[in-house]
Amino acid sequence: MEVNSHNKLELHYYFSDQSHDIDASIRNECESEILAIVNEAASIFDISIKLLTEPPIEGGFRDIWKAIGDNSNQLQVLLVAIGVVTTVYFNYTPEVDERKKTLEELQIQELKHRLKGVNGATAEEKFEIANAVAIKLSKNLKIIKRKSNFYSHLSHYPKVSSISLNAINEQTVMTIKETQVSRQAFYKFILSTNKLKVMEDHTAEIEIISPVLKDGNYKWKGVYKEQVISFNMTDNKFRDSIFIDGFNFHAGTSIKCLLQVHRELDEVGEIKIKGYSVPTVIEILDGSTVHKTKQGKAYLHAKAMIDGQEDLFV
Repeated sequence: MEVNSHNKLELHYYFSDQSHDIDASIRNECESEILAIVNEAASIFDISIKLLTEPPIEGGFRDIWKAIGDNSNQLQVLLVAIGVVTTVYFNYTPEVDERKKTLEELQIQELKHRLKGVNGATAEEKFEIANAVAIKLSKNLKIIKRKSNFYSHLSHYPKVSSISLNAINEQTVMTIKETQVSRQAFYKFILSTNKLKVMEDHTAEIEIISPVLKDGNYKWKGVYKEQVISFNMTDNKFRDSIFIDGFNFHAGTSIKCLLQVHRELDEVGEIKIKGYSVPTVIEILDGSTVHKTKQGKAYLHAKAMIDGQEDLFV
């Protein structure tokens, strides 16, 4: 990388023909996704940035943005990282083990500290930091989704044969070797589904507001963590016991259960809860009385066995 008085980001569209024009809607959609990635990346690492659009130039079609901020060297590292994370495929499933979240946050804090001292860094050190930043950005759900949107827009525009996104200097010279992504590789960056792994609360307590006491695919209603939720009761043994044993629900009756939270990403990468379900009721809490269910006992026993096996490999 070179030290430049102006940092720029270039999105280069390569065409399958010799033309130099691009569909305005496709261009605007792609630009929107790239700008969203830039803003999210800058927000994560607390870097001040403002992008100014420069006149596009030919060579296929090249969009160029000049970056302005409080620290030119930080901008340089950030733009290189954005180019890497957008054009290099990272084999990452957008789920992070709960035990690794704290480690990820600590590593981001460490990178923030390194970025603050980047002014005195060598070119090699800057490039090393940029790669580390790119790895962290590759795990951000908003950036994953925005990148998916970007390549999805391009996949519907056959004229584009490949693209590149690179940090450049004020003379429009590459600061690092250009990385092109061919049309054949676009699919790698596009999410096959917006659904996320089901999140589970193994000791959820729900105060029942409205139980379903008749057959049918009706949702129950209750209070979970001071929030009213509607959920599907998929514990058939519990549902059967209500009808067979004639259990009476009272004000304040609660259940301790396995609660599944069904989530997915929206179009901007925000996590949205799509529904709740209860596959296993562990206990019924009725005033001072606690009724343990057979399926709950079996579930807790199986979970203890699995947890014990996992602890052997930690």
